[in-house]
Amino acid sequence: APFEARHRPELYRSIRGARYPLPPQLSPRARSLIAHMLDPDPAARPSLEGVLGHPFLTQVRGWGTRG
Repeated sequence: APFEARHRPELYRSIRGARYPLPPQLSPRARSLIAHMLDPDPAARPSLEGVLGHPFLTQVRGWGTRG
């Protein structure tokens, strides 16, 4: 799970605040995709097409909805 906490209230604060640890080796595109997918506002999260069209997935030829 992307969110970790010792106590439930702390866990909920992390979720609402979109605070989660990311490994330092992640690329900026990977970080961007994760941030969009874990946006606290469900309406702001990308659709499946939006995820597949994200630059992190489209940077490799043949992936995603573009190219």
